[in-house]
Amino acid sequence: MPSQKLAVNAAWFTIALLAYNAASAIKSLCLDAEERTARFKRYRLLVIEIAGRKSRSQCKLRLRLRLHASEKAIGRIQKIWEVFDLPAQATAFS
Repeated sequence: MPSQKLAVNAAWFTIALLAYNAASAIKSLCLDAEERTARFKRYRLLVIEIAGRKSRSQCKLRLRLRLHASEKAIGRIQKIWEVFDLPAQATAFS
């Protein structure tokens, strides 16, 4: 545990649980059959560590993937975006 304080440990455990649930949902809904059994280290290399740069223009959030990412990796990210469709909303600055 990260601390001796109960509230800090509870917050850490909640964040860890949410991250595990999100990773499990992505693995079960979006990945191929052989990739579903991957341990988290391989899963991280398959999905999370695809380097990219986010840019926001014209009220759209875009992720520009690195050029040497394979077509399979790009297809994997597109499948995740299709399953978890989260439209970006424009925010007004005042």
